[in-house]
Amino acid sequence: MTANPAAYLLPAIPLVTRLVLCLRWRKQMAVQLPEEAQERDIQRTFIFSLAGFSFTAVAGLAVLDSAVRVGLQLPTWYVLASFVSLVGALNVQSYKSSRWQNQFATALLEVGTLSLMLALVALLFSASFGCAFQWIATAVTLGSWLADHLKRLSLDNKYLAALTRRNP
Repeated sequence: MTANPAAYLLPAIPLVTRLVLCLRWRKQMAVQLPEEAQERDIQRTFIFSLAGFSFTAVAGLAVLDSAVRVGLQLPTWYVLASFVSLVGALNVQSYKSSRWQNQFATALLEVGTLSLMLALVALLFSASFGCAFQWIATAVTLGSWLADHLKRLSLDNKYLAALTRRNP
């Protein structure tokens, strides 16, 4: 079964939602973050652990027999997108200083986590599990990611709105 080409674009969802947030609050995006608000060390530790999962998955899928690999192209794409975006987030963490850079680093981190979730879902559908199990697992996996993503966007939106009210 070949994947719909749009499935390859799904990891970009956080880039789009964060871009909309940045455009909505563009005046706040150029503001420099205080050092304590940057949380570089905490973010790096978290990103390193996720990047390890992604790298292991990419390496594991790469060494499979070529006949098996063909059927796992979409999950391989997702773990590769996860690894690359997490390394990108790690790089941005090292030099971020403004709000837009923080949003970009967050978007890359979210691309990484969404891609890992999508890889799990794609693997579920490439296996011979029952249809009900596949859909329930998909709803739980992607639903938990989506709920977290929407909550984070909402919190960032409220925070930026409060900043704008204080400093118009």
